[in-house]
Amino acid sequence: MLDGANTSASLRLHATMLDGANTRARNEYLRNGAERQPDYDSSSWIRTALSVSVERRALASYAYPLAFVNATCILWTVLHETATLSKRTTEMQSLDGAYSLTFSAMGFLLVFRLSRAAVRWWDCRASFGAITAGVRDFVDVFLIYTDGSRGQETARTRAADDACAWACAFVVASKAFLRGEKDGPARDELMGILSDEDRLAMSRASHPPLYALSMCRRCVRRAFCGTSSSSVEAGRRDAATAVEEASVRSELNKQCEFLALQVGALERLRSTKIPEVYVIHLRTFLLLYLISMPFVFVNRWGWGTIPAVLAVSFALLGIEGAATECEIPFKPDHINHLKMDAYIMGCFANVSSILEWNSDRANGERRGDLIRADVVEETKIDVKNSECRHD
Repeated sequence: MLDGANTSASLRLHATMLDGANTRARNEYLRNGAERQPDYDSSSWIRTALSVSVERRALASYAYPLAFVNATCILWTVLHETATLSKRTTEMQSLDGAYSLTFSAMGFLLVFRLSRAAVRWWDCRASFGAITAGVRDFVDVFLIYTDGSRGQETARTRAADDACAWACAFVVASKAFLRGEKDGPARDELMGILSDEDRLAMSRASHPPLYALSMCRRCVRRAFCGTSSSSVEAGRRDAATAVEEASVRSELNKQCEFLALQVGALERLRSTKIPEVYVIHLRTFLLLYLISMPFVFVNRWGWGTIPAVLAVSFALLGIEGAATECEIPFKPDHINHLKMDAYIMGCFANVSSILEWNSDRANGERRGDLIRADVVEETKIDVKNSECRHD
């Protein structure tokens, strides 16, 4: 059995990454993270509209203003309905018109706020999805052009193994970096991919994702800068080979640049919030609107003011809370945030498959004999006749 953290560099990546024990260790760690952010059935109205989950509704993001508004409402309604205050003191129905105008303007602000947060959430999801897709493409292209499955280990095949390992590490490092995990990726996340020495070196870097990406670029240089065995033996490089290597090198460097742009976009989204003036203005008028509701409508609604204010405040503050929850969706313990552990599991499964395919069919050759359709039909008829005779 292979130990991914202490595997000798002489062992090929497809042997260490696809090792059963290493795969189970990675999947168990990532699955534990994914279980903290379970998926939901969007087609079920009962489970969504009637959900009482505090985490799913992100109640923590607006619990304090919700409690303050409703405490004010209860206090004022009780004082009014128990005749503690005179009716003249609480008469404010003349503000109904202005109240309606305020609600219209605030509704527009809330809709814009939520729509921008939803766009930011989707941009984050798209960029991280592009990272996983980019890593798969990088690994596949690198393995195809290094032809590392013919059983002969060369400097180029070792560079391919290193590049694929660092590409996988890049995905994990991006997740840890975006979540603000100071210790970096855990040991089990990279079992069979990086040694403890490499993992700690990446984690201690000022920017772990760029460190892993820089290692990928160095592997590209090592594999496609005139280090092929034919070049060394002959002392010169064939022109066609040089052109091919330059083309592949350019393609792989573009893949690295693409990955760098995606993690840069995620950094930008994480560090840039909606302008403060917008949030201040919206929340100020939202609180004033909700707090003034019992003062304006208590004469009309009486004790019904309490449930009415509760319903309206829950709806409006919930919209603002949803926007706050989705604005920077990188926390590992928030259900509504990006399920990066699950995405990485899928990415690793794809990379493992690519390594297996490369080991089995490096040149994409077909195998077996093709069968004509009429032969298949004749075979079916013969089988059917044989069954009839047997009956």
